Amino acid sequence: MIDATDAIKREPVRGPALWTAGDLAEKDWVWRLESAEQEELDRALEDVKGRGLRLGEFGPREFALPRLAPKLAAIRSDVVDGKRFALLRGVKVEGLSVQDLELVYWGIGSYLGAGLGQNAHGDLLTHVTFHDLDPSNPNVRGYQDRRHQEPHNDLADMVGLLCIRKAKSGGASSIVNMAAAYNAFLARRPDLLPIMYRGFYRDYRGEGADPSSTTPYRVPIFAHEEGRLTCFYGRRGIDATFKKKGVAPSREEEEALALMDELILAPEFRLDMELQAGDIQLVNNYAVLHARTAYDDYDDPGRWRLLLRLWLNLAEAKPPESIARFTRRGFEDVARA
Repeated sequence: MIDATDAIKREPVRGPALWTAGDLAEKDWVWRLESAEQEELDRALEDVKGRGLRLGEFGPREFALPRLAPKLAAIRSDVVDGKRFALLRGVKVEGLSVQDLELVYWGIGSYLGAGLGQNAHGDLLTHVTFHDLDPSNPNVRGYQDRRHQEPHNDLADMVGLLCIRKAKSGGASSIVNMAAAYNAFLARRPDLLPIMYRGFYRDYRGEGADPSSTTPYRVPIFAHEEGRLTCFYGRRGIDATFKKKGVAPSREEEEALALMDELILAPEFRLDMELQAGDIQLVNNYAVLHARTAYDDYDDPGRWRLLLRLWLNLAEAKPPESIARFTRRGFEDVARA
């Protein structure tokens, strides 16, 4: 067995980050856009379009939202230091092109953090939709197909999803509270915590800043620094790296991963939500995992399920270096105007 270290947190997590599904009512995490705030978004969109500004070329100074800004600041605070997630409901999508919605979404995001590229192409917004790729390829990402997507983290401090079109059926979104899952792991198998703090190898699965790089990084699943528990997990990525390296996990590693998989699927630690067109889901990437059920699309590709994904970094996030060297390596914040 791996020796424990002083960095392992052996007391349960407490505070606002700790919740179970039964603790929360929809009013606790849904923020609704008012008509006057939507009018601000309409004016800001026309302003940046009139100036010919594109994604990454504008921020709050160019995308003025004096009425909505305080609400976005409160949402940001809740995602960073409160429940670690929020949902903004009611952004107008009907009658707007996907390109217009990208500008609106980028403008909203500029009030929440610094946007960053999400792949080797430097895409600032990713289209979460069916890409018709070979699912047996270990580099295929969950957002590119219709399969069930297990709970996982992304490569940013905050992750946002704007729903533009729902699927014909399925595609429900879930978030998992890792403070509660950690407490359960601690109670059941504290002997396996050293494995979780040591972590597993991960790579960028072809989407890093250098797509030719296959260098794996050992990334902790749990880390504890400056009084805050951080989590980074994704079973599909771990398994893909084992496969690429041509090795298998040890018995104890399998036990640790199996327990983690069991806990993150436990209904009491998971909040399920049906994202509606115009919903923006925001999660603290180091405290909440996100997932999605499998889905079926309409026959018409123009009606396929479509969400826009935004990655944001925050100055105060300060993830432990053992995790930041993977989540932030090769991805740069876009300077805001």
